[in-house]
Order: sequence, then structure tokens, then C-alpha cells
Amino acid sequence: MDEYRGLFPGRPAADEAARRRPIDGVDVHGSVATATMTLRQGAGTFIDVFLPARTGAGWRIADKVHRHT
Repeated sequence: MDEYRGLFPGRPAADEAARRRPIDGVDVHGSVATATMTLRQGAGTFIDVFLPARTGAGWRIADKVHRHT
């Protein structure tokens, strides 16, 4: 986890204003859900699928799958 967090400098990317992240869909199944988002970044398109879970503290992302198209 520390290695993953180290990939992010703590500030927005220089091209942040040009990036788009529409939410494609959310499906809730009791205390778990799936959410799909498309990230358009320059010439690249990435699909993220999140697995949120409802906890006592609210919804938290339990897992994420990332795919470059």
C-alpha cells in the first residue's frame, strides 16, 4: 500500500483540467456495489471498476480494477 500511495505526489496533474471521468454506471446490491468509470486522459482511455462496501463509517472502496483500452 505504501508503494502504491508513493505513486501520487499529493497534487493534481498538470493536465487535470483536460481529463474527463464520467460515471458509466452504479449497481447497488445490499451492502456492496459496483461502479464503473471511464477516464479519458490524453490519447488514453482507462476503465475503472470499483467495488464499494457499506461499513459503519459509510461507503468505502474495497477494491478497484483498472484496464487500459
